[in-house]
Amino acid sequence: MLEGTLDLLIIILDLFLLGSSSKEKRYFKIDRIVQDWAKKVGINTQYEYKDEKVRSLNVMDDAGNKYQICVETIKWRRIKVCTTNNISGPKRKIWTKKCKLSNLTKVLFEAYGVTEQWISKSGNSRTIN
Repeated sequence: MLEGTLDLLIIILDLFLLGSSSKEKRYFKIDRIVQDWAKKVGINTQYEYKDEKVRSLNVMDDAGNKYQICVETIKWRRIKVCTTNNISGPKRKIWTKKCKLSNLTKVLFEAYGVTEQWISKSGNSRTIN
């Protein structure tokens, strides 16, 4: 109950404080959570791709297959975490989940678990960076 009230208060404050500093603080919090989580599982984080800001984490298996976990901000203080096997066409796999900042670490672990399942089902294992 308290967490829901706090989230509502933060949304209301963001509506009134739509300045860049509020956004920057939120992005800083997200980046900090992503960095801490990435260290725990041994993944490097990429924050820029083709001159655009991104939050992307690359996972590679021992066969050289690449998987990608992405973190995106969406409306109403929500965050979208997705993971994909970076294959186009009918063999493409994608998993997506939306969450609040308070659940981001949990959802990152879920995305990583899905990625590990895909790697295991293909008969491979993860390559540690």
